[in-house]
Amino acid sequence: MFENPGAARFLAISPHLGDAALSIGAGLFQAAQHGAKVTVYSVFAGTASPPYSPAAERMHTIWGLSPDDDAQLYRRKEDAAALDHLGVAYRHGRFLDSIYRKLSDGQWLTDHKEGKQKLATNQDAPDSDPDLVAEIEDDLKPIIDEVDPTVIVTCAAIGGHPDNEAARDAALFTAYEKNIPVLLWEDLPYVLFRSDAVGLPQGFRLGAPEFSSVEPDARTRKFQAVEHYPSLLSMFNGPGKDLFGQLEEHARKASPQGGYGETTWPVTRHED
Repeated sequence: MFENPGAARFLAISPHLGDAALSIGAGLFQAAQHGAKVTVYSVFAGTASPPYSPAAERMHTIWGLSPDDDAQLYRRKEDAAALDHLGVAYRHGRFLDSIYRKLSDGQWLTDHKEGKQKLATNQDAPDSDPDLVAEIEDDLKPIIDEVDPTVIVTCAAIGGHPDNEAARDAALFTAYEKNIPVLLWEDLPYVLFRSDAVGLPQGFRLGAPEFSSVEPDARTRKFQAVEHYPSLLSMFNGPGKDLFGQLEEHARKASPQGGYGETTWPVTRHED
């Protein structure tokens, strides 16, 4: 996954707090242990002001927070603890998660569905911020100048979440402008529930998937880091759910030799 880590600088562009740790935390830890400089930038980590959408209120309840709690501050603290445990640096972006954003017609971008913990994103109406990708690019450029990455890694946006697609596209456009190689990670745990094709912006092509095995201590450290996210575990782990068992099984199915690992895809630019 990460060649010559001792001479490498990796910038992981994570849409949300926790996405990078869940999807590629073992690889990031192993790279850092082998001498790489690793930084995780979480794009949609900004604090929203009430009133909140019904979807946001529901998620706050699931996360065990009161209406007066600063949910994103709580989650940023989780993220800091998790990434510290992985031994990597981090930055938190200013953009609001989709559960806090409105469409141009005043409707909430994300609403809740009845039953369990499902959210529904309005895919038919345009987002209230058509310049979102360009604004994320503007915020990414000074981060990239500071980190000076040799590789950028971000999500494949499997499942079509608008935040994931915006973060990925901004990463692709900025990396291409600066001539930095890009790898896309498999969106875990969401790919466990759906396996949609990866649709990239025009001009970009997805390479063949690359499964990279990691050392046992990297797998252990990743799972320990994920435990620093009670908010995420409230959705994916617990009675009737086994997040870590599912991650293990998914990796075994992809591994040619057994053991734990993570999948990425290289991305190339083409003009046809």
